[in-house]
Amino acid sequence: MDRLAIQTDLITPQLRHLWDLALRAPLDGTPIWLHGDLHARNVLVEDGVITGVIDWGDMCSGDSATDLASSWTLFGDTRSRQELWRAYGEISEPALQRATGWALLFGLALLETGLNDNPRNAAIGEKILKRLADVG
Repeated sequence: MDRLAIQTDLITPQLRHLWDLALRAPLDGTPIWLHGDLHARNVLVEDGVITGVIDWGDMCSGDSATDLASSWTLFGDTRSRQELWRAYGEISEPALQRATGWALLFGLALLETGLNDNPRNAAIGEKILKRLADVG
């Protein structure tokens, strides 16, 4: 975050606060199977509908918050995120806090790699960070 704060104006106090909350959020629930890298570069879409998920190389057993980060990595509007959470079922507050941390990590990684040599990654990372900046 510190390195990106020098290069962009996207690293806000709100994002730093979300990161702190995510780091302090207790791990709850049992491990589940998850994709592990669920963001826009790994989802196929046709006519606005998700038609497939690719790149299962990070599939593992772990914290559901990792894949719940897709709320921000894939969906640009609050309504869609809320629909995802409703369809998912019960999500604890700590899991949601950890999910924002994972989404932040994905956004930072995509932005940083993008600023180096991949404008497409940079655009995706920027979108994720802007979505998270609106989380209150």
